[in-house]
Amino acid sequence: MFHVNEAHGGKGILAVKNGKMKIHVSLSGKKILNLFSGKAKDAPKHESEWLRPTEDTVTYSDGTSEKVFGFDIPVEKLNTEFDLALVGKKGIWYDHKVSVTLE
Repeated sequence: MFHVNEAHGGKGILAVKNGKMKIHVSLSGKKILNLFSGKAKDAPKHESEWLRPTEDTVTYSDGTSEKVFGFDIPVEKLNTEFDLALVGKKGIWYDHKVSVTLE
């Protein structure tokens, strides 16, 4: 399981460019190494499509900051669940369902 970092209220930043949406999320650490838009069983066969991490610096409400991994995740539709697989330091892919909503 992955957790969006609390530094931004547990939320990501949605961007739209040329009609395509993506959300950038900073995670709570550096344990998630890659994401894949799809099922875990398909991820190893599509390494070129893995979402690679960025190194984000997040600043908390108490003024401390930390370097964590972030990801740009493509979003087809808002308010609709989609498959997102992740792999961590153990090398095992896990399936997740996620959705992006506006507040």
